[in-house]
Amino acid sequence: MDAPCVLLDERSQSRLTIEPHFGCVATSWIVAGNERLALPAPREQFLASVRTGGIPLLYPYANRLRSDRCEVAGKQVDLTESHALKRDSNQLPIHGLLLRWPHWKLSQAGENCFEAAMNWHDFPELMRVYPFAHTLRLRWILGGDRPTATLAVTTIIEANAGCAVPIAFGWHPYLAVDLATTATIALPRRVPIALDEQGLPQRGARRGAVVARSSENVGANQDTLSQLELSAGEGEFNGATLANGTARTQIAFSTGYRFMQVYSPAGAPFVCIEPMAAATSALCDGCQTVAAGESFAATFTLHSGGVGSALLA
Repeated sequence: MDAPCVLLDERSQSRLTIEPHFGCVATSWIVAGNERLALPAPREQFLASVRTGGIPLLYPYANRLRSDRCEVAGKQVDLTESHALKRDSNQLPIHGLLLRWPHWKLSQAGENCFEAAMNWHDFPELMRVYPFAHTLRLRWILGGDRPTATLAVTTIIEANAGCAVPIAFGWHPYLAVDLATTATIALPRRVPIALDEQGLPQRGARRGAVVARSSENVGANQDTLSQLELSAGEGEFNGATLANGTARTQIAFSTGYRFMQVYSPAGAPFVCIEPMAAATSALCDGCQTVAAGESFAATFTLHSGGVGSALLA
């Protein structure tokens, strides 16, 4: 099995493990001796599958699509010929095309910073199904100080090959908890998005009213799947905080993320708080693009510490 990349930050006592040969998924984030991420199986077994866990990249689209085929930014997307296509229980395309993608240009700037990049147009198998030539860059930076560790993840799309590029990606952090039914999550000011029985945004549904910041239980006796459009006012915190016993993990949407999904199977040892640059199925339903010659960057930051740690307000 190909070796992972390990980042270290002594000040915050944190250690991050990234798997460049398996889609650059992060499989472990240990803070002060405690694992903050969850995997559905032991590492070797997990990487040999296309299951999601840890912190996987969902690219070029987050979560599921209505169809294998769509037209976006003047081009036809046809995923039917993709050998990397993952499908959900309803046979809908889900989680993008890079879950176990091995071909990255890698660089490490110090013990606590790692970067990976790829030119999409260098790979005919990708261009055939998603014909948008561009460069994708990823960056992970560990930081913080005791008792709060931070992990900043930045995604950059460079439309540097003469065409506009859709923005529909996301990430899927699996945050470890003792039991989802005992965890609580503080949500930001937001607009709920109505989902149908397949987990897709309901077509024609009216835009809901803005919901104020609130705290609620997650995964209580049933599966939880909710999607939100972030609606923070100026100066408000734009993110969510997961409380699990004496531990707290907060996710802050620094820039580029307008949507968030919360996923928590009943009784599971994890809760997912997913930053999304667009709503589920935006590739089919309509999404913004990076204009040719421009670039787009999005950053989310995880803050992890105990109840008394100095997380964001």
